[in-house]
Amino acid sequence: MIDKLKKLDQRDNKQSTTIIEKNEMLSKEDWLIVGSALVLFIVNNVFLSIFLSKMPGGSAAGITTIYVISLVSLVIRKFKSVTMVFIIYGSIGILSHIMVGDWIYIPKVAIVIMIAALFDFLLHKSSYRATSFIFGFAIFVFLLNVTDYGFSYLFENFAKPMNIKDIILSLAYGYAGIIFAFATYDLLHRA
Repeated sequence: MIDKLKKLDQRDNKQSTTIIEKNEMLSKEDWLIVGSALVLFIVNNVFLSIFLSKMPGGSAAGITTIYVISLVSLVIRKFKSVTMVFIIYGSIGILSHIMVGDWIYIPKVAIVIMIAALFDFLLHKSSYRATSFIFGFAIFVFLLNVTDYGFSYLFENFAKPMNIKDIILSLAYGYAGIIFAFATYDLLHRA
């Protein structure tokens, strides 16, 4: 009888730990996404804005942003990775822009998240190959520039000129971030 009770107790203990493990709020992958988005926001908006605010064709945030989303998507290799980084980053950005009265940022974030979801989809469908990063990022930059131009024309009562030089430099910065992400992923994979 005592042996049966011990077996039942062991079985109940195993079941309770299994339930706890299955009901975790966030998986390790989700924590990687959240942590990456938070670190990216701090790096882009604190360190880079103070020390390296302007580069020709954009900012150093382009390199770090593409580096982080490329590395996260290479590590996780799931559809949600790029989109979730932009959702978290954009949500924090919305809070900081609302505090200074910049309400126009909210629809811009929604547009960027939709474009990021398309980029995420392209990466996922092509199994995260290097060529998918190259072509997907070019589409990402093109759509961001077109929507930014259209948005400024429709809602901000002025049309920003589309500067081809800035688009080419944005692509170059992004491709540098992608190259660094692949190199980092290769180093992590070898370790």
